[in-house]
Amino acid sequence: MRFSSLFLLIVSTNANPDMNRLFEDLFKKYNKLTRPVKAPNETVEIQFKFKLLQLLDVHEKEQVITTNGWLLHKWHDYRLTWDPEQYGNVTLMHIPGQLLWLPDIILYNNAHGSPAVTSVTKIDVYSNGDIHWEPPVIYNSLCKIDIEWFPYDEQYCDMKYGSWTFGGYELNLVHPTTDNVSKQIENGETVWKVQRGIDVSEYQESVEWDLLSIVGTRHEKRYPCCDYPAIDITYSLNIRRKKLFYTINLMTPCVGIAALTAFVFYLPAESHNKIQLCISVLVSLTVFFLLLIEIIPPTSLVTPLIGRYLLFTMILVTFSIISTVIVQGVHYGDDQPMSKITRKIFIKFLGRYLLIYRGPGMPKFRRMARYNKNRLPNAFEVLERHLKLAPTKRQKIEIEEKKRILEAGPTMMLIRTLAQGASLPLLHTPRSPTDKKKESSPVSEAIEKAGSNIHYIARTLRAQRKQENLQADWKFVAMVMDRILLVIFTITTLIGTLMALLSAPSIHDMRQPIEFRAHDSFIDGDY
Repeated sequence: MRFSSLFLLIVSTNANPDMNRLFEDLFKKYNKLTRPVKAPNETVEIQFKFKLLQLLDVHEKEQVITTNGWLLHKWHDYRLTWDPEQYGNVTLMHIPGQLLWLPDIILYNNAHGSPAVTSVTKIDVYSNGDIHWEPPVIYNSLCKIDIEWFPYDEQYCDMKYGSWTFGGYELNLVHPTTDNVSKQIENGETVWKVQRGIDVSEYQESVEWDLLSIVGTRHEKRYPCCDYPAIDITYSLNIRRKKLFYTINLMTPCVGIAALTAFVFYLPAESHNKIQLCISVLVSLTVFFLLLIEIIPPTSLVTPLIGRYLLFTMILVTFSIISTVIVQGVHYGDDQPMSKITRKIFIKFLGRYLLIYRGPGMPKFRRMARYNKNRLPNAFEVLERHLKLAPTKRQKIEIEEKKRILEAGPTMMLIRTLAQGASLPLLHTPRSPTDKKKESSPVSEAIEKAGSNIHYIARTLRAQRKQENLQADWKFVAMVMDRILLVIFTITTLIGTLMALLSAPSIHDMRQPIEFRAHDSFIDGDY
């Protein structure tokens, strides 16, 4: 009553006499606590529509969407009618909502905050009794976020409105338009659907989401507890995440990290930075996992697309670390003899097909070794045969060796002459018992000792050369393994990346966002 008296005082001082008299006549016997019906069994019909202005945010972790808009109401109150001719042709009154009966329509699936209208604005009252009310609202509604294809996902979120107090026989919620309304039966209840149920005439496009559909559905459902139907209007928003932001800031770095996993095997096998690079990639993936945990809800139902791709990359990195350790073990495995199968597969077969060739030093060294073996005999081997063979055979060999010594040059001639000096007389005269005694002279013993030392040096050099060849073979095998792993990991990374990206349904979704038309307006259209 205090507010009514204050409003009457304001009207009487600022309004014209016709409006003062109209207001006094309208609210003389008006009671805002009763429904605007003539009989108790009559139903108040509320034309209801949600006008979406902005999709503020989608909280994936809390599974809540925040929307900003207006709740558009229209109903008829027979108590608020008048003849404009009797009141100076006044056809419209703007009356504070606190003075009128208002429908208690709330958001059923409200997450937090008030589910009812908190900002009661002025209401338009027309002379024929029609009432238009458009309070602004910001709602936080529950939405089950499906993160299976994050960040290339689309969501289906519902906003369910209905009366908190009145049943279907007392308050009937209806769509404000009858155009393109389809009536059907779903799960034993009557359903009315409107494809463009939400007014988007003044919608501000979101920078993160595309609005694909805005279906409005009126449900009329009966519960065992009550003999009257429960009526609600549910608005279903189909939104699709825009791809550019997450592609640049999330997917591109992940693909780059996966590519680094393959390029680990491009480094030389003797490089100690291979393991360091693998560990660095693993740490980077861990950082991305922590970032992903902060974004998505902690659900155990599904794993998001980006999570599956990161897990795939982490498995690749793990195998790359194991493979790198094995390759480096092979690279430095010079103490182990190489089997014929390993030599045939890696050196003769795979090395050729992977276009891996040895350095110019190794083949040239082997060709020179074969050339020296054919052209110049080994002095150590000659001395060894000279000391072990029988005298008759030795004489023939000494003659042949002497010819080759003349062709070999002064150095080899000196070495082999010293190695054969004790037996040179055998080239001219037959050996006698006196000569045999001379062989046991100190000079002969010195020559034999020198020959033994030379034989030891020759064996050592041959063993060293063999060891160097074995090391070169193992290094070549490690190089071939690196090339094989590079090819395998590159193909695996490429296939895994394409499968991950192309598996998302929104990648193939060519639907365009809905157009925002001005004639969708609740007021200018079917009001």
